[in-house]
Amino acid sequence: MSEEGPLVTQAYVCKEKGAKLVLEDITLPALTATQVQLDITHCGLCHTDIHMKDNDWGISNYPLVLGHEGVGIVTKLGSSVKNLKTGDRVGITWIRDSCSACDACLQGRENICETGYQGTYLASNAGCWGKIPHNEHGGCFSKVMRVEEKFAIKLPEGLPSEVAAPFICGGGTMFEPVVDYVQNGTRVAIASIGGLGTAGIKFSKSFGGHVTALSRGEEKRSKAIAAGADDFYACLGDAEKMGELAGKFDVIIDTSPKNSDVGPFLGMLKFNGTYVRVGIPSGSDMNFNYDYIPLIFTQKKIAGSIVTGTRRMKRMLQMTKDELESYANEAEEWNSKIVNFDQVNDVMDDLLNGRNANNWRYVLVW
Repeated sequence: MSEEGPLVTQAYVCKEKGAKLVLEDITLPALTATQVQLDITHCGLCHTDIHMKDNDWGISNYPLVLGHEGVGIVTKLGSSVKNLKTGDRVGITWIRDSCSACDACLQGRENICETGYQGTYLASNAGCWGKIPHNEHGGCFSKVMRVEEKFAIKLPEGLPSEVAAPFICGGGTMFEPVVDYVQNGTRVAIASIGGLGTAGIKFSKSFGGHVTALSRGEEKRSKAIAAGADDFYACLGDAEKMGELAGKFDVIIDTSPKNSDVGPFLGMLKFNGTYVRVGIPSGSDMNFNYDYIPLIFTQKKIAGSIVTGTRRMKRMLQMTKDELESYANEAEEWNSKIVNFDQVNDVMDDLLNGRNANNWRYVLVW
């Protein structure tokens, strides 16, 4: 075990807002005592990568190496690394570091670190979530990464890398609110059915929930039911149709990256129910309004949820492996498409423009 100096590798780099990614040399900082080095083999494509490429949220810094659903093989260890060894297969998430001292971090819930976690490729424009220069490290669209041991999550044996990759962000994003709000018998609605939505359906079923899929039209009915939904309603965007479901749900988890009126969603909740937002709209359309009186007198709640920490990430990956027949063996419904990294610009365009109806997840491989 040893520390090593800066390393030149290759990565797909976004040089400015909205630009196509280009393959070029980058230089990683020296490997520290607490870090591991890994060769990336797989990386899921998350809609967040597109938001960040286009600076939709106003928090991007350029040049930028995207990617935060990475799977790789550990090749080098810092001198203080204790729990990983060379050859281990690990996952790299949206978080590359945290304070490790606050109550949340000590519980493995680094996603709500009290000083702000360090995002895998975030920098100064992201405020407390971007304390280090983004271009010193970058994300998983790189052939090699160096990252803190704690945030290189060892993958369970038997969990295929192409299954694990999309779960490392998208899965964690849905697992967090499911753990917080779903238990046996909970009436759950998953709003907007795609990669996040189908993960939410499967997790909610694993936790014993009765799951209703909500979409704008009928196109996704069969795939939502195949993913495990008990019911399906084509109602989103139609206040009258949403009103027909008044008081039906204990929790609604909304995965849409588009803003919408929260009123109809709140109306669909039972008293004391919770509307959870995980999809983040563009920075130019972030606001919502709702009156205090109906919120207070019904004790309904509007909540946000952001990715997940190391403790729940490990739990989720182990559960996925233990229930692999459900999570990996339904290729048509689960819809992951494996593509070479040199197609990254094409599949980002497909995802952005809705040309991915037959595959909700892309996994990039070198």
